[in-house]
Amino acid sequence: MVRKISKRPTRKKAAAALAVLAAALLFAVNHTPFFTGLREAPEAVFAESEDAAAERLGWAGSLYGLTVAASGSQDETLGKKEIDCSLFGVALKRIPAFIGERPYLVPGGQAVGISIYTEGVLVVGVGSVTGESGRRFDPASEAGIKPGDIIVSVNGSPVNDSKELKDMLDASDGSAQLLIERDGKSFETNVPVILSEDGSRRIGAWVRDSTVGIGTLSFYDADSGAYAALGHAVADADTGELLKVRDGKLVIASILGVTKGRRGAPGELHGTFDGASTALGSITGNTELGIAGSLAEEAIAMIGGEPIPVAFPDEVNTGSAVLIASVDGCVREYSCRIIKTGRQDEPAEKGIVVEVTDRELIEMTGGIVQGMSGSPVIQDGKLVGAVTHVFVNDPQKGYGAYAYWMYKRLCGV
Repeated sequence: MVRKISKRPTRKKAAAALAVLAAALLFAVNHTPFFTGLREAPEAVFAESEDAAAERLGWAGSLYGLTVAASGSQDETLGKKEIDCSLFGVALKRIPAFIGERPYLVPGGQAVGISIYTEGVLVVGVGSVTGESGRRFDPASEAGIKPGDIIVSVNGSPVNDSKELKDMLDASDGSAQLLIERDGKSFETNVPVILSEDGSRRIGAWVRDSTVGIGTLSFYDADSGAYAALGHAVADADTGELLKVRDGKLVIASILGVTKGRRGAPGELHGTFDGASTALGSITGNTELGIAGSLAEEAIAMIGGEPIPVAFPDEVNTGSAVLIASVDGCVREYSCRIIKTGRQDEPAEKGIVVEVTDRELIEMTGGIVQGMSGSPVIQDGKLVGAVTHVFVNDPQKGYGAYAYWMYKRLCGV
C-alpha cells in the first residue's frame, strides 16, 4: 500500500516565508530616506523662492521629483502655496509652503500709549430703563441686543461715538431702527426709545466708543513706516470682544513705575500719556496678532535703529535669545531663553514660549509684566517674535507670537 504524502506543511511554510518577506520589504521601504523624511516633514515650509522651498525638503526632491505648485484655494495674500510629496506620481502628502522675500524690520521696544476709537459703538451691557411714569422697561434686551454687539447705525445714519448715539436717540420719535453687527454678521432691529424719568431718551444699553492702554512697539518697516505692536488683540475689558478700529493714535508713553509680578498675580507697568505726548503715528488695525498702523516720518527719525532679518517660524529654535523692552523709561536688551517653539501653518497666537533669565529684569519686574506685550525677541541676529502674555503662575515665562506672522497679518503684505 502506497502512502500519500500531504503538501500542506510545505504550503504553510511558503506562505509564512512570503509573509516574513513582505513584512521585511514593508519595513525596508518605510525606512527609506523618502518615507523617513515624509514622517519628519515640518507642518509648513518657509522660503524666499520655490526652489529654496524644494531644497528645504531635498530628501524627497532628489529621489522622486518633488514639485512646488500654487493652488488657487490657498491664501495668496500670505504667499501660501503647496509642496506635493509624490512617489511614482502619486501625491502622498501636501505641505503648506509660504514663499516670499524675507522681510527686514527695525525692532522696537519703546513703551507706547494706545488710544483706539471704535467703528460704531460697542454694547457693554443691557438693563432696565425707568420711564416718566415710574414703570420699568427693557427695550434693548427685548429687541435682541446683547453685550458685545456693535451698533453701526441708527435710522440709516452711521454712529461714530456715544455722543452721536445719544443725539440720534433724542431725535427719535418713539422707536429707532438699529443696524447691529454681531460675530461678523449684521442684522436690523427696531428698539423702543423710552423717555426716562430724567428727561433723556434711552434704550437700556450701555456703550463704549474708545479705549486706552499701555503696550510696546514690536517693529516697523523702515521703507513704508508700517508698524506692529502688542502681539495680541485689544479687547474690551467688559465683553472680551475684539475692538473694531475706526481710527486711533500711537504715542510715546512715560513709565512711572512697576508692580512686580509674582506667582498668581501678574505685574504691570504703570505709565501715562496725554495730548502733549510725542505722537508716533496712526492706528488702523486690530487683530489677534496685535495692532497696526503707520509711523510718521518724524517718529521714524526719532526711533531710528537698523533693519534686521525676520526669522521664518521654522528657523526659530530653543535656546538663548534677547528681549528688548522699556521698563525703566529706557529701551534696553535683556537676556532670555526660548524654551518652546510651535510649528504653525497659519497666523496664530502663542507661537513660542519665552523665559526671562536676566537677573536685573527679574529684580525689577519679576519677569514679564502687563505693558511689556509686544516686546521684540531677537535670536541669532534675527527678529523672532514678540512677547504677548505672561504665565500667571510663573511670571518669568510667557507666550510670544512669531514676528513673521505679525508682519504678514498686520503690515499688509
